[in-house]
Amino acid sequence: MRLRLVSAVAPVMWIAWLLAVVAIPEHAVAQVDDHQYSTAAIQAGSRLYAAQCALCHGQNGNSVAGVDLARQQFRRAASDDDIRNTITTGVADAGMPAFRGQPAELDALVAFIRSGFDMNATPFTVGDATRGKAVYDGPGACATCHRVAGDGARTGPNLSDVGALRQPAAIQRSLLEPSRGMMPINRPVRIVTRDGRTIRGRRVNEDTATVQLMDDAERLVSLSKSDILEFELGTVSGMPSFSGKLTDQELANLLAYLLSLRGQ
Repeated sequence: MRLRLVSAVAPVMWIAWLLAVVAIPEHAVAQVDDHQYSTAAIQAGSRLYAAQCALCHGQNGNSVAGVDLARQQFRRAASDDDIRNTITTGVADAGMPAFRGQPAELDALVAFIRSGFDMNATPFTVGDATRGKAVYDGPGACATCHRVAGDGARTGPNLSDVGALRQPAAIQRSLLEPSRGMMPINRPVRIVTRDGRTIRGRRVNEDTATVQLMDDAERLVSLSKSDILEFELGTVSGMPSFSGKLTDQELANLLAYLLSLRGQ
């Protein structure tokens, strides 16, 4: 997507204000459907947001009660088109005038919001969440390691709220380059105890005195660090890469499904 910025950007402040004052279902979580967001658009949207929207919504997009733009939580919008349509038609009873912004400006701001405020995000495409659920259950076989709302295995991280915790580009990176996208807490662990046991698994929690693991047999193991002889953190994720194993559309749909998981 090519982006051309124009000089008349001041009216874009209405976009941020609009998301806070026009009522549709309360605390609506936006659903992205089959859209692509380029790095150029995300970065341009970041500049527009900083210049026109951050004054009210804050640097992180969560300064207005009930609205968290980076987490895709709006009072009034459920899709990209909802946002654009409301902006361009206005809301008379709320004092919101119609705004005929340049398409490139609207695309840029939407892309920045959809990226989770990640201005350095690599390009990503978000497909259909319903079809993504079928990929999750089918060719992705994700439940072999992961759980969602109590269903699935425990050897991998719980994904029930991954859409609220991680940005789209970060989730995509985990799908395509699992070791590069791995969060520190999810690094594989090998422990040798003083009584000769070897335990492999994933850290669930760690403090100064203890460490808790989910071992390869899905058993929760709690150990005192004083009982540990060797503690090794791996750098290679046990998750396989889906690069070349899923089509681009399947990946886009799977990403959409994962983004829809917000612990609700």
